[in-house]
Amino acid sequence: MNSTGLLMRLSLFRSLFWAIVFCVPFLFAPFHTQAQTNSSPYQENKPLLIGVYTWAPYSGYDLPGHGLLTEVIQVAMTRAGFATQVKKVPWSRALKETMRGRIDILPGIWYQEDRVESIAYGSVLSINRLVLMSRSYRETRIENLSDLDNLKVGVAQDYAYPKVFVEAQNFKRDFSKNLEVILNKLKNGRVDAALADELVARYTANKLFSSETLFDYSKEALEIKNLFIGISRKTRNYRKILFLFDQALDEMKIDGTYEALLKKHGLSGEGPS
Repeated sequence: MNSTGLLMRLSLFRSLFWAIVFCVPFLFAPFHTQAQTNSSPYQENKPLLIGVYTWAPYSGYDLPGHGLLTEVIQVAMTRAGFATQVKKVPWSRALKETMRGRIDILPGIWYQEDRVESIAYGSVLSINRLVLMSRSYRETRIENLSDLDNLKVGVAQDYAYPKVFVEAQNFKRDFSKNLEVILNKLKNGRVDAALADELVARYTANKLFSSETLFDYSKEALEIKNLFIGISRKTRNYRKILFLFDQALDEMKIDGTYEALLKKHGLSGEGPS
C-alpha cells in the first residue's frame, strides 16, 4: 500500500471515529430527556392551540387560568416542553375545529366511539358525577329517578343526558338554555328537581347565591363519566405530545401541583386518582 492510500484510509477512519463519538449519545439518550429540552420539534413551529369553551369550573375564558382543566393542561404541557395558547370558542365549534385540526387540544371531553378517528384521548383529567338536585328544605329527599314521579325537572337544552334519564317517562321536563336559569327556577320553586354535574352545579350555585345552602345533591350519581384531554389526530407528533403530557401530569399529582390547582379553583379532593 502506498503512502497516499494509507493517508486516505486513516482520514476515513478518523472521520468515522468522530461521527460515532458525536452521534452515539443522541442515539441512546432517554426519550424523555430529549423531549424536556426547549428544542421541542413542535415548538419550532407554533404553540399548541387549546379550545376554551364555557363550562365552569372546568373551562372558561374569563375564569382564573381559563378554568381548572385548561390550567392543568397548560402547566403539564409547559413541563413537557410544549408552548400553548388559548382560543375562546363555543363547545360545538371547538369540537368541530379539533376534528379538523384547526384546534389542537380540548381541555375536557367524554369518550365517544364516533370521535376516535379524529381525536386521540389522553389522561383522565377529572370525573363527572351527574346527580339529582332538589331544594334543601324539601320534606322528602330526591335520590333516584323513581323519586321524580309527577315532578317537574329542569333540563338544559342540547345537554347530553344519560339514556336512562332521557327515556324516563315518570316526570315532566322543563327546558332552559343553561344551568344558571335552571338553578334560579329550582330556588324559586318553578321546578322541583334538576340533573347536573355535581361540581358544575355546586360551583354555579355558589356563584349565583353566595354562601346560601339551598340545594341537596343525591348521594348516588345517576351516571359517572371520565373527562379526558383530547388532541386532534391532525396535530403533528400528537402521540408524542400525549405521552409526554401524561408523564408530566403524573409528576404533578405526585409533587402536589395538581392538588394545589384543585384548591385554587375551589375543588379540593375532587380530581381523579
